[in-house]
Amino acid sequence: MFPSSVVQDAWSRQRGKCAKCGKQLVPANRDRGSIGAWHAHHRKPTKDGGTDTLRNCVILCINPPDCHFNVGHGGISWDYYAPLSDWELPYLS
Repeated sequence: MFPSSVVQDAWSRQRGKCAKCGKQLVPANRDRGSIGAWHAHHRKPTKDGGTDTLRNCVILCINPPDCHFNVGHGGISWDYYAPLSDWELPYLS
């Protein structure tokens, strides 16, 4: 589980937007809600050696188009989608 400071830094880095689709998210709707809901996701799972650091944290929306499920746990391999680099995520620039 990420420390709150890491989540806050990831939120700031992404300017409150989903890293995959760019949707504007709602700060209070972490892991809940229907509008702007989001999840702090591990780029590399902790079970595979990932850490709870900013480098391994990305904010993804959890409502349609549900980037958290589709990228984080579903069809698209995160390794294929985005390297472990803050500067190479689509909506961070």
